[in-house]
Amino acid sequence: MKNLIIKASVRTESPLSIAMPIAEGGIANRYKNFPLMTRGVDADGNKQQTAYLPSTTMRGFLRRAIVTDAMRVAADAGKHYTLQRAYADLIGQDSASEEKQDVDLLKLKTTREENPVIDLFGCGMSVKSRLLVSHFVPANNILPEAFSGVRKDLDDTDGVLDLISESDRESFLGRTEANSSRAQAASVVKDLQRKIKASAKKGEPTADLDEALLKAEQLVEKYEASMGAMQNSTRTLVGYYALPAGIDLIGRMVIENVRDRDLPMIELALNALSLRPLLGAQTARGCGEISGTFDVLSDGHLIKKIAIGGWESAKMVDFLNAGHREKAA
Repeated sequence: MKNLIIKASVRTESPLSIAMPIAEGGIANRYKNFPLMTRGVDADGNKQQTAYLPSTTMRGFLRRAIVTDAMRVAADAGKHYTLQRAYADLIGQDSASEEKQDVDLLKLKTTREENPVIDLFGCGMSVKSRLLVSHFVPANNILPEAFSGVRKDLDDTDGVLDLISESDRESFLGRTEANSSRAQAASVVKDLQRKIKASAKKGEPTADLDEALLKAEQLVEKYEASMGAMQNSTRTLVGYYALPAGIDLIGRMVIENVRDRDLPMIELALNALSLRPLLGAQTARGCGEISGTFDVLSDGHLIKKIAIGGWESAKMVDFLNAGHREKAA
């Protein structure tokens, strides 16, 4: 059986913000754990790093798009997915497969035949994926950039306080005053902590500083308590890292032992990504929009070209049909 190769190019139409989970016992990188990889070394042997789009981000989107579409069809027909099937199809989780036991080859073959998603994406420890997805990397090494913004408070909009009740207005003004005092006390806490650490290194007594720190911490707690449930509604700075816009990221997908039903599923998922071309985080703040092209090759020959993006249906050119006519998904 042959493999299908999909050569992909994804372009960041806006900044792309991603934060990977921190490994147990590890620490975040200096870009708030934006995915980085080492790619080559310089003349002195120093590692050269670049940001990239992880394969899990693309692969996860494809799988979710395919499965949620099937789940909606099933729900409309009154045949809702069970919780177990939702976990297996959507996430690929099968706890039973993690138990040490002999593989039932006949059952495995039946599972693959009856479930196209699990057959393609795999599930648990028993069903191996036939879809291989690479990381998507830029032609030249590039690092994430810092972005920041401000989440504003009520009084930043003229006239809003005049439109709420007097009691709520008094609560807000009291909270604002308490928050200002809390911030000042928190600054004192940090300063005292720094002084205590410096004194301890020098072997100097810290009793007076320890007493002052305790009082400052109590003040912080007092002001936080007076803010009540509105502690998180004050004006705050928002900061994150993102890959710049206008960067082409190159990758590929390989479908091993391709079956007739495989490519239509990938086309469905890419069409979903084209209709809502967003990946990663901070999408409400202008990040995550992408576009891309996906060239499908069989035996080294281009058989289909898929273009996505623009919040519209994917454009497909099928080179196996006469006339090479373009069609929408």
